Amino acid sequence: MTPLQILIKSIKTFFVFIFGFIFIFIFLIVLNLSFFSRSINRPPNYLIETIYNSIKENPYQSKEKINFLILGLDKRDDALEKTTTTDTIIFASLNLKTFKLNLISTPRDLWFYEKETKINGLYPLSLDSKEDKFDFLKSDFEKLYGQPIDHIIVITTDSLISFVNTIGGVDLYLEKGFIDDQYPNPDYIKNPSKDVPIYKTIEFKSGQIHLDQSNITEFVRSRKSAETSAAGGTDIGRIERQQILIEAILNKIRLGKVITDKNQIKNLYFFWNKEISKTLSDIDAFQIALILNENINKISLNKIEIPIGQNAKTGIIYHPLKFINKQWVFITSDDKYQAFQEFVFDKIK
Repeated sequence: MTPLQILIKSIKTFFVFIFGFIFIFIFLIVLNLSFFSRSINRPPNYLIETIYNSIKENPYQSKEKINFLILGLDKRDDALEKTTTTDTIIFASLNLKTFKLNLISTPRDLWFYEKETKINGLYPLSLDSKEDKFDFLKSDFEKLYGQPIDHIIVITTDSLISFVNTIGGVDLYLEKGFIDDQYPNPDYIKNPSKDVPIYKTIEFKSGQIHLDQSNITEFVRSRKSAETSAAGGTDIGRIERQQILIEAILNKIRLGKVITDKNQIKNLYFFWNKEISKTLSDIDAFQIALILNENINKISLNKIEIPIGQNAKTGIIYHPLKFINKQWVFITSDDKYQAFQEFVFDKIK
């Protein structure tokens, strides 16, 4: 065999080895994806098709921002309260150029003129509407914010507990501690009795705290710890704590401490698929994840506070001197929300 023949044979062997290695590598990936698809109760080719369709055409690559409406549903049907209102209302705008996540937490008592209700009452109205509930919510909240809403996410208190438990809890720093002696007693809610106190006292001390399934609900729901928001009470104080929690979750994601193994991926998917009501498909979520993948450490949180004044000249929203429909409310400076929309537009640039 001549040296040239030896060289040609060596090259052929090399390429056979390389292509064989690539084939085995791809085969193992496909096998793992198929196995994982079955583990989350999906068809064997589900993940492969999802990834392919996500990569084939990603509409988010051409967008400057993605706007989300996040609603926190605290559904109650007990001795103390019966409601399906969403007392947590967050407009979140993710800028895909600067990777700044702008959060505008909106007070639940803000009056919505078109439907003659507070905005936390729009969700129950959507359930009674002949229209699709998400279309109903999208239309009304777009009128309020003056911004397109790409996706809506509705999370319940129970879902929040499940999520925090799945990711192993959340650590955060609370600058000002608080005591709430009027927190609804879960024991009374489960079994109303004159022998069981209606309310209980909860306390969160200032400093570093750990939130998990044992205390997360109390942290995000408490609003009777003080008479003023500056002291940590009222709905405004509750909004501030919710934003602190979101920031802590984001920090945990940035540090790569949310997903640690395959089981956790599976648990998070079950949570996402079963416990969250949303307009986001798996393909949507994967496409957004592809854009954020290399930029996750660039994401910064911008917590935007809506200025509350004494009247239309001193604030974007304010409490009028009289009740509306016998309800304590905030109102915008005009019934077309023009100043409010200009504020939102300016803050999420």
